[in-house]
Amino acid sequence: MRPLASIGISFRNPGKYFELAVKSVFAQSFREWELILVDDGSSDGAVEFARSLDDERVCVVADGRELNLNLRLNQMIDLARAPYFFRMDADDCMHPDRLLKQIGLLEASDQNTVTGSAYYAIDENSRVVSLRGAERRQRYGFAARHSFAHPSVAASTAWFRKHRYSESFLFHRSQDAELWCRTSASSRFVWLPEPLLFYRQIGVFSVDKHLGTMMGVLALARRYNDRSRMRCMAILAQELVRLYCRLGLDLFDVTYLPERWLHHTISPAERESAQRLVEGIARVELPIHVVSQVSG
Repeated sequence: MRPLASIGISFRNPGKYFELAVKSVFAQSFREWELILVDDGSSDGAVEFARSLDDERVCVVADGRELNLNLRLNQMIDLARAPYFFRMDADDCMHPDRLLKQIGLLEASDQNTVTGSAYYAIDENSRVVSLRGAERRQRYGFAARHSFAHPSVAASTAWFRKHRYSESFLFHRSQDAELWCRTSASSRFVWLPEPLLFYRQIGVFSVDKHLGTMMGVLALARRYNDRSRMRCMAILAQELVRLYCRLGLDLFDVTYLPERWLHHTISPAERESAQRLVEGIARVELPIHVVSQVSG
């Protein structure tokens, strides 16, 4: 059976979070999917776990190389057999109705539509902390860089093949931001208000990743702000302040504070309901193929 949704997950040493991400695919209420798992040079046993999944809907690619996510995304899009392609990260978790809701929107739209959703922010222990609402209007140019939470994105596979991710090292950490800036004037961005993703944002700060993102943001600032030196310097200062703030919060183990300030607070009842969803996904049994060893 040809799948209707291709879910692409590239991973490099994803650790303990990988299993929950995969379980959230198997927990989907919509079943006509394929899962494309592409290794990017892991050494933590993630490839062996991926290969142990005994389901014909799972495709595992492992070539032993480190190519970075932007190249791997294009690779997964080329491998996709379904008419719709879904972004996903190896440390996040999908709501069980994510595919159902986003496919419904995409099937009612033309191939020029990109969709994302609101999301719950979760911490390093998969605890729900806050809610980030969806955008209400489309932005263009440099302002479009924050259009979506990238693991919530879906569009037609044809759209992704027409608008490929930049393979420049400049954007190896900000490949989605570059894509939204480049395509905002020619594509329709649509957001679902329901939180369809559990996005791991809290307690997982990385200086290297933040610096990589800064590099891409500054390149986009130069490209979309008429190369204004003053504007680029202001953006650089802003990014440096953000970096130092993150370092300080990480030092005192209070990285949850910005998310609580910037996101919507949620009631204890809503947090408990969302937490039950995560815990239910964690209990999903995966079809694991166990190789028996017979002693000679």
